[in-house]
Order: sequence, then structure tokens, then C-alpha cells
Amino acid sequence: MRASSSSSGSVPVAVAGRHAGLALILVAFLVLHALYTWAVPLGEGPDEPGHVAYALFLATERRLPVQRAAPQAPDVPGEGHQPPLAYLLAVPALAWLPADQRQIRLTANPAFLWAGGDEPGAFMRGSWERWPWTGLSLGWRLARALSGAWGALAVLCTYLAARRLAPAEPLLALMAASLAAFNPQFLFISALVSNDALLAALGAALLWWCLKPPAFAPPRGWAVGAGALLGLALLTKQSALLFGPLLLWGAWRVAGGRPDQFVALTFLWGGVALLIAGWWFGRNALLYGDLFGLAAFRAEFAGQPFDWRDPLAWSGALRQLAGSFWARFGWMSLRPPGWTLWIYAALGALALAGWLLRLARGAPASAWSGPLLALAMAGAWTLAFALTAGLVAWQGRMLFPALAASSTLLAAGLTGLLQPARPGMARPPSRTSGDAPRAPSLAVRAAITGILASLLFLLAAAMPLAVIRPAYSWTALAPRDALTGLGTPVEARFAADWERGVALRGWRMDTPARPGHPLAVTLTWNSLEPVPRNWLVFVHLVDAAGTIVARSDSAPRGGTLPFPLWTPGDWVRDTHTLPLPAELPPGDYRLRVGLFSPEHHGQRQAVWSADGREGGDYAEVGVIEVGK
Repeated sequence: MRASSSSSGSVPVAVAGRHAGLALILVAFLVLHALYTWAVPLGEGPDEPGHVAYALFLATERRLPVQRAAPQAPDVPGEGHQPPLAYLLAVPALAWLPADQRQIRLTANPAFLWAGGDEPGAFMRGSWERWPWTGLSLGWRLARALSGAWGALAVLCTYLAARRLAPAEPLLALMAASLAAFNPQFLFISALVSNDALLAALGAALLWWCLKPPAFAPPRGWAVGAGALLGLALLTKQSALLFGPLLLWGAWRVAGGRPDQFVALTFLWGGVALLIAGWWFGRNALLYGDLFGLAAFRAEFAGQPFDWRDPLAWSGALRQLAGSFWARFGWMSLRPPGWTLWIYAALGALALAGWLLRLARGAPASAWSGPLLALAMAGAWTLAFALTAGLVAWQGRMLFPALAASSTLLAAGLTGLLQPARPGMARPPSRTSGDAPRAPSLAVRAAITGILASLLFLLAAAMPLAVIRPAYSWTALAPRDALTGLGTPVEARFAADWERGVALRGWRMDTPARPGHPLAVTLTWNSLEPVPRNWLVFVHLVDAAGTIVARSDSAPRGGTLPFPLWTPGDWVRDTHTLPLPAELPPGDYRLRVGLFSPEHHGQRQAVWSADGREGGDYAEVGVIEVGK
């Protein structure tokens, strides 16, 4: 009786332990998501500005975007062909914005790697996205938080699917959830506004649903649920078509191998999916003449072709696909240290060894055909997309619809190294020295699993801190920081009479003013709109007669940040050094600041006061006393 009581009491304890482990993984994922959201600048991920533009278009126009061929411009360039579900769900995060905050303000970075530069950032970092977040900066991050929720759902469904596959191996499910949750690339993608995280969650839910025991729900109920999930996935991204074979497998499994019931279930889940998502493909056929809008997509999208006959092209593509499945950030332009990818390669090798052990011990491979099919179809879809888009298709995120499948298969291989007996087979305790080696105890296996999950967590946490955030240059200041070090306030706006231009808000001396010594003067500028002309800044020190006694003429920040690279709303500190002549008499001198264009014969920009009056072609901002 005592033994029986202990045995029955261990069941809820084990279940509580599994739930605690899952809860810890989910909390860790959300913490990492917040870290990645902080580290990844707005717009610095594959097509994120286009995804945000899609959601803003829905919030503003209250209709679906239309692709148009040149010379007409499409409603949402680059992303208007995408199904709308992910963007409709993101609308509440952006719909509260006033009309003047619904414009994306990003300035292209000419030093971006794709343009032959040496920086991974595709855009200049603007003051508008600095803390404290307001307006579009806040709405953008709220939409990113929604992507994080879909990522967490993908982790949860990965765990549930792995539990269905191997109910006798609870550690396998925790390992699978850890591999999904602590994949740096998935964390990066989940930290962006996109449709990838939602599709990964729906793919994980579909895998879990297809693994339901046949007796769990009536076959028709299973088919309705499967069709609903597929319909939602098809409204998320067109690559959801890869789930079709997985549902066929699931229907055959639920039908118990009976062809008549398999056909009936297939028609049922297909009809439900068509009922939910069919209108989208019908709209494509009416607007563009084909179900997927491929012609309009190809007319707008210019990809780099892929040479299918070149072995070197295949080698580079597969290396890029494997590396970016784990860690390739930015616009595929920011690589982690090479040793990190070797760690993930070692994990894959260990998982393969574990699978060989499982198969050698008689593990039934047929039970894993569902995840294998899902992963194979994701790979096939990537190949098909490469036919359309070329080299850009070789991205690891293209495999994330099968993230649950890949994480579960990896976890099964890794935990297989710790399972000498066939999963699900009980072994009597060893009592003689001649018995076969016993499996590690549950406590030892749990400790090893926990250590491996912790290492994955630490590696994922290191990426935003050591790789992503330091890679981007943050030149523009947050408004509150700019105002703190303003110095002497100034109200001078430089613009033509039809422009808002750029405003000088303050200045300060950073060194004493002494004859024969350089005088450092820091100006604080505030951009009010895009400034297309490459103005130079002149800072002149003049005597009582208006004679220039010291001067500095240069583009802002020594030429490293010309005005065309500023984003509206930017606050920039700009230091100019004026060499004071050794024979300069002590006394009071006036400081003048202005803008001029060498390309237009030294033409100066007009200056406007705070009350809107034109004040000449320079601003006299203060008096500097030159000491002995």
C-alpha cells in the first residue's frame, strides 16, 4: 500500500515538474525576445519596413493593398502580394497613431554592405526611435511584441507536438521547446514585424494537431480543426501550401488507413481551408490573372539569379541556408563569430549520432514520418522559391514553418544519446555485473538536458549584446539627451521660405577661448524635415567691425554626417574647431553660424527667427570672451 501510494503520488509531481520546465522556457523566451527587440534597430531585418507599411496601410486605408505594374506604384511596395492575416492582427498596435505619425521615417545608409559599404545597417539611426518611445516608434515596438507572442505560441506548440510523438520521454519535449525558443535566428525573426513568427506558430499547431491520437477526437472534428489551421496559415503566407502533404499524412493516420474515410476527411479539411482562405486566391485571380499573384510579384521584385548548374553556387547557398537557420542578422548582412556556427554544427552532428543509435536499437521510424515530411516540404518550398527569387531565397527563416518539426527531430537525436533502451520499453533493474549498461538515471538525464538548454540560452542571449547592438552606429541623440547638453539656447531655423528645414537649438564652448589655442564650439541641431542639399556649416568668430578672426567650414560632424543622411526629428551635436590666432587681442567677439553650398557658388541658406521673420543668411548666436 505504501509503495502504491508513493507511485501514484509521483505522477502529479512529474507533471508539475514538466509544466515548471515549460513555463521557465517560455519566460526565458519572452525575456530574450525583449532583449532582441531592444538590440535590433527598427527596420533592420528582412523586409520589416515593408511589413510595417502593410499594417499602416490597412489601418489608414481600411482596404487591402493592390500590386500594380510600372509606371504605376503598388500600394505597398515589396509586400503587397502577401496574404493579410498577420498585418490585420498588427493593426491595433498602430491604429491609434495620429495621421502624421503613420509615415515611416527611415533614411537609407549609403555605407550599407549591399551598396559596397562596410556597415550592416541599411538605415541611419534616427532620434525618433530612441528612448523614450513615442508615436510610430512605440507602435512599431507594440507590433513587434505581437510577433513575440506568436513566437511563444510556436514554442508551446513545439513542446505539445514533441509530447505527442514521445509521451514516454518528457525530457525530449523540453529539449525540443528549448531548441525552438533559444534559436537566435528565430528570436531575431520574432523580434521583427513580419508574418514569419505567426506562420511558425500555425505550422507548430498543425504538426501537433496531425499527431493527435485517432481516438482523441471524432475524425470529422479533426478534419475541421486541420482545415481551419491550414486556412489561417494560407492567409498568413503563401508558403503555407507546404503543409498540404502533412495534412494528407494526418488524414491517413486518423482514417486508420481506410481509403474511403481518408478521401472524405481530405475533402472536409480541404473544404474548410478553402472556405477560410479561398477568397484571397480568388481575389488574386481577378486582379492579377493567377491565384498567387506571381506575375505581379516578379514584375516588382528583382532577385539575383541562382546558377543551378554551378556546384560552387550550391555550396554557397547551402552554407548560407544552414548558417542563417541559426544566426544571420540584419538584412542577412550581420554574421556572428564563426565559432558559434560550429557549436550548432556540432549539435547537428550529435543529433545525427543519436538518431543512428535510436534506429540501431529498433526505434520505430514510422512514428517520426510526420515531422520528417514537414521538414522535407519546407526544404522543397525553399528550392521552389529559389527558382522565383534566386539567391535571396536561401534564408534559414524559410524553414521556420517547420520549426517545430526540425526542433523535435534535433531533440530526439540529442536525447537519443541518453536512451540506450528503445523509447517506451521498460527495463528491469540491473542486478548482476553481466547485465547490459543501464541508462543514466532520470535525474542525470534531466541535469544534462538542463545544462544543454542553459548553454543554448546563454548563446542566444550573447548575440544581441555582443553581435547585434554593437554593430549599429547611433549618431542622432534622444531628444531629452540633446536638451540636457544644449548649452546656450538658440531659435534659428535654416530653410527656404517654402521649407521647414533644419533648426539650430543651442551652442556651447567646450574649450576656453585663448589666443593661439583652438576653440571648440558644439552646435545642437534639430532636423524638421528631409534636407536634400548637402549644405556646409560655417562657424565664424567676428570682431566689432564684423571682420572674421577665426572660422570653421565643414559638413556636420566633420563630414561624416551630411544633412541628406539626417532623418526628420533628428537631434545632432556637431562640434567645430576654430583655431584662434596667437596675436588675437583679448576681448568680446561675436559667434555667427550659417549654412552655405559650395556646389552653388557659396549660396547661403536663409535664416528664420522663432516668430517666423526672415533674419538674413546667418544667425548671430552669442558673444565669446577671448581671455589673455
